[in-house]
Amino acid sequence: MDIRALRYFVEVVQLNGFSRASDTLCVTQPAISRTIQHLEDELGFKLLIREVDGVKLTDEGNILFDQAKELLRQFNAIKHSLKDKSGPLKGTLNVGIPPIISSTYFADIILTFTKLHPQVELKIFEMGTNKIIKALNEGTIETATVVLPLSDHNFDIQKCSTERLALIVNKSHSFASKKEIQFIKLLQQPLILFADDFRINDLIISACGIHSAKPIIAGRSNHLDLITAMVKAGVGITLLPESMWEQNSKEDLVIIPVIDPILSYEIALVNVRSIYQSRSCQSWNQLVLDKFLSK
Repeated sequence: MDIRALRYFVEVVQLNGFSRASDTLCVTQPAISRTIQHLEDELGFKLLIREVDGVKLTDEGNILFDQAKELLRQFNAIKHSLKDKSGPLKGTLNVGIPPIISSTYFADIILTFTKLHPQVELKIFEMGTNKIIKALNEGTIETATVVLPLSDHNFDIQKCSTERLALIVNKSHSFASKKEIQFIKLLQQPLILFADDFRINDLIISACGIHSAKPIIAGRSNHLDLITAMVKAGVGITLLPESMWEQNSKEDLVIIPVIDPILSYEIALVNVRSIYQSRSCQSWNQLVLDKFLSK
């Protein structure tokens, strides 16, 4: 069994097909098929079943898939540590950040990091917390800042800040003149939320559940600018972090504190436990912690 065979196997499963894996790996389909066949022969088990719409894992394939992902992550960490001995920091650092907090805190951090380490290519992946956790587990990103809580115990977690959600409406909305508003008053209003994988949606839906209600969802988006544009156009209302709004206030929109309950959540820096952190990653993490601690 070799790393190449495991990588081919994992790629075929994740992309649900030999053709897509071939394109991603830049390896011919017959070569991938032969490699996986040799892997099956070596292990003595059928791992994959080809179907019209992709591939299906056997029971043995499921076991290998979970273990292979972990082995590949460990292998990548070993390669990283061997290359990362001394001298100026080089290479690539992949970082995950939810869009809901990226604009508020991370412009300064990114600027400082790139000045300190000009030879490091910094790749920022903006996505919801659920996708960030998946990417960390798969080794696609090395470090991330997320919205708590996390159900996965595979991470080292350093809490950074507590944030509070506030109501955002356009200036013509009937709520626009209010100094604060009870959450129950929002239940009959059309809401614009972030996409499904964003953790703050869970906070909003849980608050609705306190009143045995479901939110009236007028729309969803991954992009803050589109959400605020929809609010401005009168499509609905939204809930965003107060800190974000303080730094990104927009004309024709009003921010109103929400009470009963106050909707708050914690932000944390997370890394996969027991995985080597490159010096680039360590430097980034320290900048993040310094930024939040200086608030």
